[in-house]
Amino acid sequence: MSDEELTATEKWRTHRLRQIVLFVTIPGVLLGTASLTAAYSAGWMSPPPPPRACAPQIVPAPARASFVANVMNATGKEGMAGEVAAGLAKRGFSIGSISNAPESWYVTESAVIHHGPTGLDQALLVATQIPGAKLFDDGRAGKSVDVVVGIGYTSMVPIPARLKPIPSEVRVNVYNTTYKTGLAKVVADQLKARGFVIKDVSNDPLRTLQMGTAIIRYGAEGDLAAALLQEHVPGAQLVKDGRAGKGVDLVLGNAYTALTDPANIPPLPPRTKPVTPTVARPCQ
Repeated sequence: MSDEELTATEKWRTHRLRQIVLFVTIPGVLLGTASLTAAYSAGWMSPPPPPRACAPQIVPAPARASFVANVMNATGKEGMAGEVAAGLAKRGFSIGSISNAPESWYVTESAVIHHGPTGLDQALLVATQIPGAKLFDDGRAGKSVDVVVGIGYTSMVPIPARLKPIPSEVRVNVYNTTYKTGLAKVVADQLKARGFVIKDVSNDPLRTLQMGTAIIRYGAEGDLAAALLQEHVPGAQLVKDGRAGKGVDLVLGNAYTALTDPANIPPLPPRTKPVTPTVARPCQ
């Protein structure tokens, strides 16, 4: 047999062997598939369980002032770290350092919040204030976080409207600037009967001579308390000063006559039960 005839014969044998393999294998696969399908349908075999769903773990949020948030600017725009730091401070967070991020840091997100293993909840809480913020565990010790503001930053979430205080939440110093001896004590007792918390009762330590009805001195945090007290003192004028806290001074003047009739004071809005703040730890 020539070499050409031998080659032709080998090719034919190889082709024939492939046909036999396909003839035997394909029906076996089809029958096996059909058998498995029939077994599942008959309940002889259980289908594989679906992937297990994972839900975030909801836990109470840490107090906003219980940890330090450092703010870093990676936007290239001057003043962005200070702007975000001021916004976080208004929301009750404790601010640490305010600085620029290293020039090599390129942050496209609204912010990246660096934290350590024990600061996850703190980082999650800060992230609720900056839409689109991402978290990064850098392995640090402690619960402090670094808020790195990125070029995607636009704004923080709105600050919820503050509730109008009730009298038991307002601390009042009552001062007399008139020639009527004991007036501060009389008015303080009346305000106390209406639920206000009375602190100091005396002559005005600033030694002012108030010829009008009264003035109410208050600081940046005491505006709502001052407005509530003003409803009880007709003709009182509001005077903002640089004090800290929510306490107010009622300084009685010579034109003062009496407190507002309780029937003429606007009713307080209903108080809803305060909601405990939470954070959602991601699935592991």
